Amino acid sequence: MAEHSRRRYERHETVVYVLDYMRSGNQMDKHAFHRTRPVAQVIGDTYFTLLEVSPKVPDLDIKPEDRLELDVENSPVKVDSVISYEDLTALAKDELPKVLEKIILDNEKLFVEFFNQAAPLTLKLHALELIPGVGKKTLRQILDERKKKPFESLKDVEERGGLKAPVKMLVERIMRELQSLEEKYFLFVYPDEQRVKKMAEKPVYLGYLEKFKLRSHETGATLPGGEALRR
Repeated sequence: MAEHSRRRYERHETVVYVLDYMRSGNQMDKHAFHRTRPVAQVIGDTYFTLLEVSPKVPDLDIKPEDRLELDVENSPVKVDSVISYEDLTALAKDELPKVLEKIILDNEKLFVEFFNQAAPLTLKLHALELIPGVGKKTLRQILDERKKKPFESLKDVEERGGLKAPVKMLVERIMRELQSLEEKYFLFVYPDEQRVKKMAEKPVYLGYLEKFKLRSHETGATLPGGEALRR
């Protein structure tokens, strides 16, 4: 991977979660240097970037669902490359929904804020309607309830917003954004450059999680409502 690309993803993804760790390397890896050396496949918790990382310490003991910090001096791993969903091992693909659920629960307040702040994308389409299972009736219920009082938890979203399983619905949406070449709007996932090049239409990155994290850190930064990505 180009150096500028590696620096970019290390800067943006400060926390990652382990999907798979291969102590003896991955014989099927497209990068030759990963075939005989330890490598882990991980996913970031801000942009949901899929990455391959190498241990910086010998005999690193990590397992799926472990949380690792990248922006600390004593981080146990270093970023090697950005990968796509198709590059994931069978185990990593199997672990992905469970890891996404963990990320959502670990960042529950940010995802609750999504239900409180999500806005219309067009005159006919609301961002909330991109969540699987949210139709016009449920959308109206969510909008009416958040006007009365902001949602305080995902359980609150479930009870007052009429969603049966908001965590699983969010997982399904993120999975779709990680895999699809046809989605136009990306609520949470920042599409990697190689995937953008394969898309017939330029995707629009909404970056809800990014916005909320910036606000929570009180950086004073402002972001546009939607960013069209280059191909």
